[in-house]
Amino acid sequence: MIRRYLQDPLLESLKHFPVVLLTGARQVGKSTLVQGLIGPSWDARYVTFDDRATLDAALLDPDGFVAGQPPPVIIDEVQRAPEVMRVIKRVVDRHRKPGQYLLTGSANLQTLSTVSETLAGRVVLHALYPFCWSEFLEKPPTGILKDLFEIGTARELLKRLPQSAGSNDKGQIIQWILSGGYPPVALMGSDAARAQWFSSYRQTYLERDLLNIRSIENIPDFNRLLRLVAFRTGGLLNLSELSRESGLPFTTLRRYMNLLEVTYQTLLLQPYFANLGKRLIKTPKIYFNDTGMACHLRGANDWLGLENQGNAGAMVETWVASELLKLMPISDHRLRLYFWRTQGGQEVDFLIERGSKLVAVEVKWSHRVDQSMITHLKRCAEDLKGRLCFSVILYAGREIVPFAPQIVAIPFSVFFGTEK
Repeated sequence: MIRRYLQDPLLESLKHFPVVLLTGARQVGKSTLVQGLIGPSWDARYVTFDDRATLDAALLDPDGFVAGQPPPVIIDEVQRAPEVMRVIKRVVDRHRKPGQYLLTGSANLQTLSTVSETLAGRVVLHALYPFCWSEFLEKPPTGILKDLFEIGTARELLKRLPQSAGSNDKGQIIQWILSGGYPPVALMGSDAARAQWFSSYRQTYLERDLLNIRSIENIPDFNRLLRLVAFRTGGLLNLSELSRESGLPFTTLRRYMNLLEVTYQTLLLQPYFANLGKRLIKTPKIYFNDTGMACHLRGANDWLGLENQGNAGAMVETWVASELLKLMPISDHRLRLYFWRTQGGQEVDFLIERGSKLVAVEVKWSHRVDQSMITHLKRCAEDLKGRLCFSVILYAGREIVPFAPQIVAIPFSVFFGTEK
């Protein structure tokens, strides 16, 4: 079994908090992860609301159900019986002993109106995503996201990294992008089996997970929206245009887009502005959280299909966004992800924020770095007035190449730690 990076942070949280909440999309491995935590140091019971009899008992009598499950206990898919969390709140308010409850759910429970305030101040939150690249290869987590905020120059960074990529990793990245990181599909050796899995997952997601959270008036409309969003991954989100193409009323579209984010299917990336208010009113970028699912929805069964659609670069950018999203919480909980864009269209793919400092990350799906990327990074540094402490160009080459004291090109495999 592949050890998940989140295992140690979860165990550490159980030492300090009475309730730990693990959320994430269905089939990312939440149940496997939490059951693997049970041992001599934390001898918990495991119950799941995927079991109909257990769920019925919790819905009928939540107080009696919780009373019959003395802690420590794991409750899987807790979003299916929200009243249980209200009972747990009363239990932990009477006794704040750490490590009492580990809850899991297939949606971002903090965004649901029925539970948004139930466990506030009593719970620590963790999100589990599909495998990241280095995790699947069973490499230790990379420390580069911390290093980028600690070093002062490219020379200092080079001392902490392998000198070059061991081989051309483009083929490996392509395969990883096409298959995605959901554990069942990542471990499959058959393209046909992967396609069947994605098709089944989509049906289960539409007909079970979404309907358990909120009513969907028309599943075919939502299904069509999924495909339209997959074709826009890596691009600016224009809701007016998407409303016209999907045929959905604007209010319905906004609600459906929120559901995609709540259920961990998509990520909305906000533009960075020093003025916090501006971040809330400017156009975000949309990314699918898993490139395998995005490729399936687009009907791209191979890399040539993506290239013919003119979207290979956007899919690589989507993959980098998902890798950063997975690595940031285990590197430093203070990290936040944005992008930078000017009115004239100059853009840097990602800005990682920690406190008052920023690191820029630009993605290039080629073996060489052109001068325009350096120009954009320098323009970004000027705009951010000293807050940008370092810039990285991720590319498909093999060598680490410094372009300036604070600008360096790094191969994908070196940056994401698969060369260790």
